Amino acid sequence: MKKIFLSALFASVVLAGCSDAYEIQQAGVVTEESQVFKSADDVGKGIRYVYSQFSGETEIDFDSYFTDELGVGAANAGQGINDGSYTFILQAGNDNVQGIWGSYYGAVNRLNRILSRIDEMLVEPNAEVDKLNEHKAHIYALRAYCHYKLFAFFTPDYTNPNGLSVIKFDFLQTSDYSRYEKRSTVGEIVAFIESDIEKAKKLGGIKNEGGTGFASNEMLEAILIKMYSMLQTDSSYAKLEVAFNELSKTKSIADYGMYAGMFGDGAGTADSEGIFKLNRVSTQGSGTSGVAASWYAAEVGEGAYMEMGRSLYNELDKLDPSKQGTAYSSDRLDLRYAVAVFSNSLVATNYASLSPEDYRTKDILHIGKYPGITNRPLMNSLWMFRYTDMLLSLAEKRAHEGKVTGTVALNDYSNVESIIYNIRANRHLGANTPVTMPTNFSSKQQAFLRILEERRVEFAFEGQRYLDMKRIGVRAGSPGFVRDPKDCASTNACSLEPSSLKLTLPIPRSEMVSNPNMVQNPGY
Repeated sequence: MKKIFLSALFASVVLAGCSDAYEIQQAGVVTEESQVFKSADDVGKGIRYVYSQFSGETEIDFDSYFTDELGVGAANAGQGINDGSYTFILQAGNDNVQGIWGSYYGAVNRLNRILSRIDEMLVEPNAEVDKLNEHKAHIYALRAYCHYKLFAFFTPDYTNPNGLSVIKFDFLQTSDYSRYEKRSTVGEIVAFIESDIEKAKKLGGIKNEGGTGFASNEMLEAILIKMYSMLQTDSSYAKLEVAFNELSKTKSIADYGMYAGMFGDGAGTADSEGIFKLNRVSTQGSGTSGVAASWYAAEVGEGAYMEMGRSLYNELDKLDPSKQGTAYSSDRLDLRYAVAVFSNSLVATNYASLSPEDYRTKDILHIGKYPGITNRPLMNSLWMFRYTDMLLSLAEKRAHEGKVTGTVALNDYSNVESIIYNIRANRHLGANTPVTMPTNFSSKQQAFLRILEERRVEFAFEGQRYLDMKRIGVRAGSPGFVRDPKDCASTNACSLEPSSLKLTLPIPRSEMVSNPNMVQNPGY
């Protein structure tokens, strides 16, 4: 990575560009950190601004279009199709790829600059040492989060410690345009993320007073859990369980009532289930916005560009066998159906036999997970980490072990089954009706497949499907992303196998052009 990566590519993220966000009165343009950050409170404001750089909407938008979550909407006029998002076309110039890479490295650029200023302030007379160290821990947590996200999307092979990963950005921006950065190895990035998290803990952890909208000690454990699930070794899974046990001291799965309110105005009340979300408020931006704005032209149900993919709907439909194959009903026994499928949907029970035109106009599957908040249709806070996500990561460890913990019995996946049962019981309505469980499984591959299937219905439209398939799709023997034939009749983009090189994002073209030391990912 050349230094131009930090100056030209991220010209929009220099500190001077967000003086209003820091709420500091100043004459002229200030670019020196020593002039912007004069107190611990100033530093805190600078850190809070970094959250706005995180690309939650971009990630969910990419994930939903590129996987099998979306289908072509009745009002579609080429949205998501003409640019290749829906047709499995992925190139180095892709806007979403550039957005994910640029947003996280832009955030790290800010964090490094603030971190350098904190070190200067700590040796000044009358330094606010305790507050500054709290901020320092916060920065280490966010820097670890950014590198975890980059690691997840741009690393071709998580399991090869010597394979290429992403650039370790632990240095301060300078004007040295002759410096070109190389990609670090998987092992180096993992060690760097672990180091930043350890530094945060040694500084006393994160004094989080802002709820799940900000970094926390629980977020530190969540980063480790997700990262260790990617490495897939005995030692990494052992570390995963240690982190999970620590997380479980303060977090637990949402029950039926809490889950029902997690995706609208009630997102702030999910204290036990929620770990980290990107806060979105009614005063943010202007007009209708949010991740769902790329699906709906105005408000939910009005001229949808995209709808729920039929293959995903069919999986949600199966959660309540007593009503499977019937029209929409809000009283399904598994709440995930009602949360994901909007109430004005028109479900054609004979959809498979409809003509293309009738299918487009008579099988209307609107998405309900992002209904919007007060005065802002479609804008919602976005969950990045939830406890159920971590619980299913533990299930991956249990599947890898292939035995009941503490015994020598092989090919016993009852621990995986019990985790899935626990999730379904907490999403289930009706004390007098039994929880529906999937077919029993007796092999490691079947266990991973069941986990993947459960993740599909639990985290629909939360930006998880792409990375889930990348991580365990092959181990699960999954066919990959599979759209219903009705959803791909006009594009012929019906499936993408889990072994595809497209399950890793390309290094953005702008980075390849500016950095002669950069190596592109295979297949691009």
